Amino acid sequence: METIKTAVKKLELTRKNWIQLVAMTVVFVIAAFLVYNTTITVRMLMPRMTTRIKGQEDCYYEVKSGDHLEQEFFYNSDELVCVGTEISVNDDVRKDLVINQEIEDLGIIHLHVLDEAGNVIMQADYDVYLMEDGQNLLASFPGRQTGWGEKTLTLVMDAENIRDDVELKIGYTNKAVDGAKLTVNGEAVQGNINVQTAKYQMMYWRRWFFIGCILMYMLLSGTYFLLFVLHVKPEWAFLFTGGVLAVFYLFLLPPLSVPDEEVHYKEAYYHLNRIMGKEQTENKVLMDLEDFNGMNQFETTPSLSAYDRVKEAIKEKGREKGGVEVERFDTQAPVVTYLPGMAGIFLGKALGLNGVAVIYLGRICSILFYLFMMYWFIRLMPVGKGAAFIAAILPMTIQQCCSYSYDSVVIEIAFLYLAVLLGLIYKEKPIQKWQIVLYILFMVILSVSKGGTYMPLCLLTMLIPVSRFKDKKQKWIFVGIMAAIAIGAFLTSTLSYVLYVAAPTAEQAADSYLEGKAYGAAGLLREPLTFIFLAVRTLLQSGDGFLETMLGMQLGWLNIFVSRIIIYGLLLLMILSVLKCEEENSMEVSLGQKISYAIVAMMSVAMVFVSMFMSWTPENSTEIPGIQGRYFLPLLPIMLMLFRSRNILAKTDKSRTYMFCAVCLQCGAIYGILLSLERVL
Repeated sequence: METIKTAVKKLELTRKNWIQLVAMTVVFVIAAFLVYNTTITVRMLMPRMTTRIKGQEDCYYEVKSGDHLEQEFFYNSDELVCVGTEISVNDDVRKDLVINQEIEDLGIIHLHVLDEAGNVIMQADYDVYLMEDGQNLLASFPGRQTGWGEKTLTLVMDAENIRDDVELKIGYTNKAVDGAKLTVNGEAVQGNINVQTAKYQMMYWRRWFFIGCILMYMLLSGTYFLLFVLHVKPEWAFLFTGGVLAVFYLFLLPPLSVPDEEVHYKEAYYHLNRIMGKEQTENKVLMDLEDFNGMNQFETTPSLSAYDRVKEAIKEKGREKGGVEVERFDTQAPVVTYLPGMAGIFLGKALGLNGVAVIYLGRICSILFYLFMMYWFIRLMPVGKGAAFIAAILPMTIQQCCSYSYDSVVIEIAFLYLAVLLGLIYKEKPIQKWQIVLYILFMVILSVSKGGTYMPLCLLTMLIPVSRFKDKKQKWIFVGIMAAIAIGAFLTSTLSYVLYVAAPTAEQAADSYLEGKAYGAAGLLREPLTFIFLAVRTLLQSGDGFLETMLGMQLGWLNIFVSRIIIYGLLLLMILSVLKCEEENSMEVSLGQKISYAIVAMMSVAMVFVSMFMSWTPENSTEIPGIQGRYFLPLLPIMLMLFRSRNILAKTDKSRTYMFCAVCLQCGAIYGILLSLERVL
């Protein structure tokens, strides 16, 4: 009874709480109204493109002057706005003819769309000299039309006076398509050209807008209550805030939209098969046909149809029988980094879920692992818990941790390792056995991941003060043992990856995108000054980009953008959260420790540059390609420690305010993701 009374008392809102909640609600309602009128209503009136017939990769039909194409297809939606196809043009030739030779008569494409009776229902003409590569050629109704469902329509294309040198092409597929038939110049041919149709989106975005608003208001109000009314610890508040944000990202970024997620999904599947004793051909993974088909329903760029497939897959039951072997790319990553995804795939198959649901269950397991690891990261941080909270909800952190990417586990392990390490350095209590066990476990995982890129972090073991041991001798024995374990783990598990980078076999080189033309280890030893020159040039040209993408300014395959204002706002909040305040009597970071943190961070950055120089940089390149900002995210906790100073003091602890502001900025990031996706939806 006393506990209930205490809980009720904590829930009592002060006048200040009421004012803040009302202000937050008013601002939220105004912002939602503006978003609805400037974004949602616009999208409701935008044509929603749907691919009826999709061309195969690198398969095209070249349109010649005088060609007459008739493509029949089945249309199953009631509403219809336009019908057309995507065209490919040699832009260089077209621009040269139009600009330099001032030739505008490059030909015309006439489009007609026929109904089942052969009547022309819409038409359009396109001058070739105005076309762009990848442009949609569409014939449209003057307004919204309904009553077209369950009908066979025909797209007719006539090519008049087309110049051969502009290489006018249409995507083509040799596969049979139900309800589709193609004739070229009056003769039936096997296969079909791509066909796209559109209808208005109308109520689709309104429905999801209101659901999103409810979730977002729950996120803001729930975080506010936890931080300012109940005054729970940051790690407990994170479980709610991080969980809701992860759900947003889970559905905003559909499967395969996170960089290399398909590769990592196959790797998780491959390692699960090995554990279960299934035989697999070398360099291939044996996938259930249901899961393979589920994976193939998604592309790297999010589309509205991808969200529809997710919605439809929730209702589907059962699994298609059979299996298929597909190519895999060996990431050289340890099995432990795929455990969350493997657990989800195993559970999904055991429960008989469909392929899409299996993919999502693996992502959900990754989220649960993320919440667990980040909870302990925030809890074990001896200082700057507010900064740890914000680091855990950065756009890049959540994106990676909501996917199959092994980066997620590496980021989480690195964060938790540094939390344990900083606890050993700055707390005055004797070292506990559980700290040593966790320290060794995380250190080993870091040593065998990413080719040992983050091994320099292990050097910080030397900063643990002698006072934590019986004497100086015991400390250096401990440091020596840790070094031996880290080096041993690296040599036994990561040496193969280093050899692959330093001296790939002919077969490995043939499979790489550079086909053995990278500098390699020999190039690094032969031309060290070239490496230094390229590293400095890359930093000067892209250093700000590395910082921004580390925090999450570009998501997905670098095609989803978040405002720089939000990104630098989150960075500022993290820096403010690590500052000392006058009312606390807490640890200080000495100059020597800051120098050590900076050196170790630079060593890890250098290892990233060296790795990419040897494996991804072609000779005569002007910079080192392939470096992503997310590679530096595991170094963030120690980089933030550089800003803690005895000379800069805050009067009061405002970390909870900073955490709530970070959540508000995350809401802005979610809106930014939606704005960015407008180009592809």
